[in-house]
Amino acid sequence: MDYSTFCSLDKWQVISVTLERNYASLPLYIQIARELEERIVSGQYATGDIIPSETQLQEAYRVSRMTVRMAVKELVNRGYVECMRGIGTMVVYGKIEENLHHVTSFTEEMSQHGITMRTRHCTICETVVPERAAQALGLSPGTMVYRLERVRCAEDVPMAYSVTYLNIPSLPLDPDCYKDSLYAFLAKEKGIRVTRGEDTLEAILSDSILEKMLDMTRHSPAFKRTRIAFDQENRRIEYSVSYYPGDRYKYSVTL
Repeated sequence: MDYSTFCSLDKWQVISVTLERNYASLPLYIQIARELEERIVSGQYATGDIIPSETQLQEAYRVSRMTVRMAVKELVNRGYVECMRGIGTMVVYGKIEENLHHVTSFTEEMSQHGITMRTRHCTICETVVPERAAQALGLSPGTMVYRLERVRCAEDVPMAYSVTYLNIPSLPLDPDCYKDSLYAFLAKEKGIRVTRGEDTLEAILSDSILEKMLDMTRHSPAFKRTRIAFDQENRRIEYSVSYYPGDRYKYSVTL
């Protein structure tokens, strides 16, 4: 057996690590991955933390760089960490996960996870439809639509910033109407059901707007989701662009 010790690195305490090195033992990279996984699951390394570098892990476990890289890759494949270029290896375990297999509102997404949702910021107004939204909604230039801007929070942590253009007549201009589920409001008050959507996902870096709206660090990773939503009569009623912090949110897709 090899007894190695972590130096005190940032949040890491001095911890003894035992790796089995006999013929019948598991590969070293598997042992390292499991040991790190235990620390992540236990909460010792929280979501958003940057774990020590390859060199620091080499020294702590007394293994080769290749072994460390294989261990980290194992954690990446299992969804515990992500390698961020220019940042390091970030813990992502515990992110809220949205499974993309049907159209849901943010309120519904949070409810599925048993999370209390609230709206921190909400404005609505009438405006001339922007060019890109007009193309998505099949509208002529100069058409008036409703612009809804919201910041949604899960357990008081900002999780989504969205700008939505709605091609629906006679909507109230009271922001309180839109602080819960937009889709539920439309179904109840307007008899409009969102039956399907076309989503496009992109990975981006946060800018000054996301820094302000989502309490993000400038140039940190984020998701951008563009959605065109259709009602029960297959009319295009919604064009929205939503942003999600990369360290608090993840997507999976059911095919």
